[in-house]
Amino acid sequence: MKTNPYKSRLTNTPLHTFIATAAVAVLLVLFTACPHEPIVPTPPDPQPIDYTPEVNDPVTNDFTMVKACIGETSSAAATILGQRDFLSDGEKYTHTENGITKIVSLYPTNGTNIKQGELYVRDQEMSVMLPIFKQWMQEFRASTPFTKLVRSSYSISENGNAQNFNNYEDFLAAVENIPSSSNANLHFMGNDIYANEYEIYISNGYTKWMELRILNSRIGQPSNDFTQSDLQDSDLHKNILISKVDYLTFRYKGFYALNVQNPVQSGTEIPFLAQYQSPGDFGWIKLYYQNTNNLLMSGGIVWMGCGHLDFPTGFRAGLSANSSLPYPGQGKIAYIDNSGNYQTVSDESDLQHVWQTVSKQQEFRHYYANSHKKVAVYLYTPSVGMGNPADWYYLVFVEQ
Repeated sequence: MKTNPYKSRLTNTPLHTFIATAAVAVLLVLFTACPHEPIVPTPPDPQPIDYTPEVNDPVTNDFTMVKACIGETSSAAATILGQRDFLSDGEKYTHTENGITKIVSLYPTNGTNIKQGELYVRDQEMSVMLPIFKQWMQEFRASTPFTKLVRSSYSISENGNAQNFNNYEDFLAAVENIPSSSNANLHFMGNDIYANEYEIYISNGYTKWMELRILNSRIGQPSNDFTQSDLQDSDLHKNILISKVDYLTFRYKGFYALNVQNPVQSGTEIPFLAQYQSPGDFGWIKLYYQNTNNLLMSGGIVWMGCGHLDFPTGFRAGLSANSSLPYPGQGKIAYIDNSGNYQTVSDESDLQHVWQTVSKQQEFRHYYANSHKKVAVYLYTPSVGMGNPADWYYLVFVEQ
């Protein structure tokens, strides 16, 4: 039996590999950008993220069927699939119509709830796969989850030439022009505010394969880490505030405040000193303030595994405001790289979402109002290689 060339021993490898690869590409841009490039005009603020409770759409098509299985027990998912005439052979579910067989594989968490669902068609020509791909994309576009996306990417590649698209409409317009005889690879991926990761693709490699995949590594975990504020007056009278923001959902994950020895009053940038060990297998990152007497963060980075943050620990809730501040642009907030250097990027969408999150916090507003230095945002990725974005988060540093 032929196997999916994207697969490995990890059932969620394709999506994680793609996102990890995309993240590495973004970081390469961050780390190699010229520090003397002029700051581009500040883009308009995006719509604030509305964290409404997640509700599934009625099951009326392939996409809503797979989405409805995520988070359910295996028996409940089997019922959902059975209502759409997918029959179990003990390992997977199949449905054949008009000579085309669609297959569903489900993967539970350590408990019984489904964290990943895959719907795929294999060993078919482009003339068969292309209409199904369009159908799946249209079903996703019409769904509620599409309106909750905070990241998305679209690409078409053929004969080594890749074309990327900024939005669904441009991508689908290009897909409409692909001939049924093409050997192009088509790919959509994205994630929503509930940590659901989506992938729809056609692979015309050694094995012809198309798949709709939905993964949520946070099944069974609370979406919020805190239930009430615990901000104290003493927290507002230290030198450095470190805020934690989830990579997938941009939810606030707390703050840590600390003092440093001999704070530097001059300059417009926090004086980071970095020590970085690339993860051949096991690596790490340490960020200091000016010298190694002032540790700001220390964390492991593991290839094909996951490190953890050694310092700081014990992030606390803080106090939320009703709305965020207007985005000030990269003159006031910017990424730093593994060397602790500030970088300028062309796509500020993630940076804007990070700003929206932290600037809704009273503790951040206090530090920022009393600071003349640029806020620093570091993307901590403890898992790399086949990294899991559900492990990642941003650390946001502001000095007063």
